[in-house]
Amino acid sequence: MSELKTVLKAGQILLSSGAEIYRTEETMHYIAKGLGIQTLEAYVTNRGIFATAETEDGTRESCIMNVPETDVNIDKIESINKLSRRITQEKLSAEEVKQELRAIQHAQDFPITYKLLAYTLGAGAFSYAIGSSIVDSLAAAIIGLVLGVYMCTIQRVLTSTVLITIIGSILIALLANLSLYIGFGHNLSAILLGAMIDMVPGVPFVNAIREFSQNNYATGNTLMMSALLTCLSMAAGLATVQSIIFTGPMIPIYAGQIETPTLLSMLSRSILAGLGTVAFAILFHVRKEHFLDCCILGALTWATFLTLSTIQSNTLVAVFISGFIIVLASRFLAVKRKCPVTVFLMTSLFPLLPGLSFYRSVYYMLMGETTISINFAKESFLIAFTIAISIVVVQQFGRKPQLTTPCKNNDV
Repeated sequence: MSELKTVLKAGQILLSSGAEIYRTEETMHYIAKGLGIQTLEAYVTNRGIFATAETEDGTRESCIMNVPETDVNIDKIESINKLSRRITQEKLSAEEVKQELRAIQHAQDFPITYKLLAYTLGAGAFSYAIGSSIVDSLAAAIIGLVLGVYMCTIQRVLTSTVLITIIGSILIALLANLSLYIGFGHNLSAILLGAMIDMVPGVPFVNAIREFSQNNYATGNTLMMSALLTCLSMAAGLATVQSIIFTGPMIPIYAGQIETPTLLSMLSRSILAGLGTVAFAILFHVRKEHFLDCCILGALTWATFLTLSTIQSNTLVAVFISGFIIVLASRFLAVKRKCPVTVFLMTSLFPLLPGLSFYRSVYYMLMGETTISINFAKESFLIAFTIAISIVVVQQFGRKPQLTTPCKNNDV
């Protein structure tokens, strides 16, 4: 049954591009309905799809499809979302859909100059947004540029993600120390944390919590182990340099130079957070037409968080309210732009993601500082759960209870 294989191919592209389990399932059902499949029973995980389908003439077939390693590509998610709508509107055949999917899978990527700009802007902008000085942020940006050159080059030679991450973190640590040695920068930990923002697994960590909240435990465990392994690899690289150069931790508990908040500093840091959001929009392959929206949402996210943190001292309250507002805004923009909410949600929440806290927890665990490690772990998990709750709460608005219909529609 070519129709079933076509449906599974769409699901494979979605999952390998970082789409959520629920979105993949709903889109698959929507495409199946448009291709004339009467019933579709599918079990979806982040590494495989198992499905059985029955057409109107009673033909039944089962199929299994493996899902390759995930590389976040929001452009592909948006393209398949639009294709699923066209299938019913234009009555596309299975062969036409297969051709469309082939074109989506081999779509042209951003040129390397865009990626290098993203690594540079992401490290420098977010470094300043979280409290670093201008000089330290510039140092982090330069290191981010070198890291970008390394990442774009090494992936053509090595296939081991662990080894790539370890070497990358060693490179960051050496360059940060070199920067201080030549007098360009003042705070080693601020430079390190800023440069490492491009590598920390904040998105898979929070997505793991989201999958747990939706009872997708297998996918949640896989994402959590991926985030943990990335942090362990980063910490191992940093510890290697530390053992050669230092006797104490390279990243103290309180790293950064956050001055007393003023309206001007909050505004400037929010703008830089917006620019940093655009940087990760490039790395996540968001279409250029959405860059301005992502910038505004990222700046609004950080401005809301900084304002609430100044008014009251409860970080979780600030994270929940900021996340709630941005998820609402993302959903509104998704309807207006006629694209998946993932386009804005995965990027605009980036300033709030606890990737650095999770990494620091793993780093101190590796260094034998158990108490400090537990404190950072507690902080990262609470923030991740708070973000997940804010997303789930908004997602319930306007959603009708699902009946037992075989092929259900998907929403933005």
